[in-house]
Amino acid sequence: MTVHGEEAIVPATDTEEAEEVLRHYVEVYNEAKPANDSELNATVESGGLGAINGAVLDARAGAIADAEEQGDQQIIDQINEAYGPDSFTPLELDDVRYHIPEQAGWPKFFVAEARSNLTENRWLLVFTRDSIDEDWRASYLGQVPAAQLPELAEEDGALVDVPLTGTDGDDLAVPPAELSAAYAEYLSAGGVDPTFTAGPYTTDALASREEANNNAAFRTDYIDEPAEDPEYAPVAIRTADGGALVFFTTLHNSKQTVAEGENPAEVLRLDPASLALMEGEARRAVTWQRVAYQVAYVPAGEGQVEILGQSRGATSVTGE
Repeated sequence: MTVHGEEAIVPATDTEEAEEVLRHYVEVYNEAKPANDSELNATVESGGLGAINGAVLDARAGAIADAEEQGDQQIIDQINEAYGPDSFTPLELDDVRYHIPEQAGWPKFFVAEARSNLTENRWLLVFTRDSIDEDWRASYLGQVPAAQLPELAEEDGALVDVPLTGTDGDDLAVPPAELSAAYAEYLSAGGVDPTFTAGPYTTDALASREEANNNAAFRTDYIDEPAEDPEYAPVAIRTADGGALVFFTTLHNSKQTVAEGENPAEVLRLDPASLALMEGEARRAVTWQRVAYQVAYVPAGEGQVEILGQSRGATSVTGE
C-alpha cells in the first residue's frame, strides 16, 4: 500500500497487509523466543513490548554465555529447561479481528485482536510504523479477558482512533497523551489521587510495595516516571460508549539497599538472568530499571481510569 502526502486521511493499511504482518510476527516470535535472539526479535517488536522482551532474551543469552564460560552446566540446563526449545510452546493465534483506523500523517497503527493458545485472555497486538519505508512492528500487547474488553467504535467500517495532539481527547477523564504521567504520579504519591480504580496495578501494587518494606533485611525505594520518548508513544482507540482504550508506557526504577550485616546474595536472591544483565557488583544495593506498558479503559467525561492489563520487565540492573 502506497500513501502520498501527509494530509490525506487514508486507512493505515488494508486487511491483506495486516494478515501478512501478523503471520510474519508469529513466525519470528516462534523463532526468536526459544533461540534467545533479541536482534531477530527487534525486527518485529518495538516500544515497551520490544524493550522488555529484548532485555529478557539478552539476559537469558547472557546467563547461558556466562555459565558456559564458567563451565556451569547446571545453570545452562536450568535455563534451557525453563525457556529452551524443548520447553517452548509455539504461539498460535486464531479468531483474528483486524481493527484498522483511517489516519492522516505518521505514525500509523492498526490492531490485531485474537485468541491465543498461551492465555485465556484476548490478545490485542498494536502494530505501528513511522513511515512508509518502515516495517510494521508490534509496540504493545494488551491481554484482556473477553468479558472486560469494551466494544470499539467504528465509522464506515474503520476503527476510530484518538489522536494524541489537538483536542480530540479532551472529552476523556484523562487525555491519552497525559495518561503515562498521571499513572506515574499516582504511584509516586501513594495513590492519594483518585484518578484510577482500585485493582492489581494500583492499590494492590502500592500495598505490595509497603509490604516489601516491612522486611528488615532490605529497603526498596521507588521512582516512577512517564515514558516521554517517542518510541513509547501511547495509542488510543475510541470505544463505542465514547470512552477510549489506551495503550501507554511508564518507567519504574527501584533501588534495593541491603541492611548492614546482611548478605546481598541471600537477601536479594538474584537469578542468573538478572546477574547477566547487571553492571557492577551487588555489594550493598541493586538498582532496577523497568519498563511497563498498560492497556486501560478511560471513560468519557468524569470517572476513574481502569487499568485492564499490564506487562513489566527489567531492562537494566546495576549493582553497587
